[in-house]
Amino acid sequence: MDYVVDDIITKLSDKVDYSEVYLDTEKVTEISVLNDAINYAKEEDVTGIGIRVINNQQQGFSYTTNINRIDEVIEQAIKNSKLNNPDENVAIIEKPKGYKEVSGLYDKRIENVTLQEAIETCNDLIEMVKQKDCQPTSAEYEVSVGKTTIANSNGVFASEEQTGSGISVSVNVEDGDGFSSAYAYDLSHGKELEIERIVQESTDLAKDSRNGQPTETRTTNVVLDYFAISSLLSTFLSALSSENIQRGRSYFQDKLNEIVTSETFSLYDDSTIPGARASSKFDDEGTPSQKTELIKDGELKNFIYDTYHANKDERDVETTANATRAGYSSVPSVGFTNINTEFKELTQVSDIMDGITVHSVMGAHTANPITGDFSVEARNAFEIKNGVITNPIKKAMISGNIFEIMKNATAATEEIRQVGSLITPKVLVKNLRVIG
Repeated sequence: MDYVVDDIITKLSDKVDYSEVYLDTEKVTEISVLNDAINYAKEEDVTGIGIRVINNQQQGFSYTTNINRIDEVIEQAIKNSKLNNPDENVAIIEKPKGYKEVSGLYDKRIENVTLQEAIETCNDLIEMVKQKDCQPTSAEYEVSVGKTTIANSNGVFASEEQTGSGISVSVNVEDGDGFSSAYAYDLSHGKELEIERIVQESTDLAKDSRNGQPTETRTTNVVLDYFAISSLLSTFLSALSSENIQRGRSYFQDKLNEIVTSETFSLYDDSTIPGARASSKFDDEGTPSQKTELIKDGELKNFIYDTYHANKDERDVETTANATRAGYSSVPSVGFTNINTEFKELTQVSDIMDGITVHSVMGAHTANPITGDFSVEARNAFEIKNGVITNPIKKAMISGNIFEIMKNATAATEEIRQVGSLITPKVLVKNLRVIG
C-alpha cells in the first residue's frame, strides 16, 4: 500500500501547501462471551486512510475505507480546509533524522491465530472459571495484526507493524440474596496471556468479597489497587496536558518548576519502553518517540505536547511526541503514551494499623478536573487492621482531592503492572475520607 501513500502526496503537491497521509491496516479476531456461552465470533480486515491538508494555514481533513475513492477524499479534504479559519499554529512535522526501533511490539505467532483457536481459548476460560465455583458473566478475547504508515509532503515516511492480544473476564458468585462480582484482564503485544492469573484473581476476589460488613466512617489510610489508582489518576494526568494548560483548565497552571507532589514521587511519559502497550517508534504525526520527564522528585518539569499545542504555547517548546489519534478517522491531538510512575518510598500493608484496601472505584469520571476533588464508590474493598487485610466491606465511598493525596502517596507493593496507559504499583494514600 506504500504506492497509494506516495500517489496521494504527489497528487496534492500542486494543490495545497502541505499534506499528510495516515494509513491504517488491521486484521482483528474477536470473541465475546455472555454468561457461559460464546455470544459472537468475528474476523475483520480494515484498511483506512486519513488525508490532512494545510493551505493558507487552513486545515482540512477527510478519510475513507475505500481506496477507490481516494480522489474524492482528496477533494473533500481541500473543500473542508476552505471552511476553516486560518490558524497560524497548524503544521505538519519536518522530516526527522531517523527512528529507533522499539522491541517487543510484534509477535509473528499472532498472524496464525485462527477463529477456531480463539473460540477454544474462550471456552477454556469459561471452564476454568466454572471449576473455581464461579459464574462467568462476560468475557472477551481479541488478537490483532496491524500496520500504520504516516507520510507527509516534508519528506516524512514512517511505517510500523504491531500485534496485540487481550483477554478479560467478569465473574459472579452467590452472596446471600445477591451476588459478589469481580473483573480482571490481561493485555500484551505477544500471543501468551496470563489467563490462569486473571481467572484466579477474579474468582478469588469475588469469593473473598462475600458477606461484606459495614465500615466505620473515618479519615484513614487507603491502599489503592492497580485498577483504583489508574482510575483516580486520570484527573491528575489531565492537568499535565498542554491543551488543558492553554485552556486555563489545569490545576498545574503556573506551577512549572514547583513542588507539586511528594518529593519521593516521579512521573514520566515514555513510548520507548520495550513491549509496553502504548510504545511505538513514532507518534501519530511521525515524530520519533521519546521519554518525557513530567514530574521529578516532586517537581513539575514539563507538560505533554503535540506539534499544534507546542506551536501555540507561550514558551519556546517543541512537541514531546505525544500526538495521538483514534485511528485513520481523526486528526492528531495531544495524549499520553505509557505513563510510568516511580515511588522511592514503600509502605507495606503490614505497616498499616488502620485503613482499607480498594480494588477498583466507580464514578472517577465525576471528579472535578480543575480542583481535583472526587467522591467515588469503593468496589471490592476490605478492612486493614493491625497490618492484616481482614473482612470485606459491604458498601463504602471514598472522597478526597487527587492533587493533595499525591503529596504524601507511597508505593504499597514492589510489584508493578500496567493498567491502561499507567505503569504503577499499588499505592498507599493517607487521610482519605471513608464513608460507611
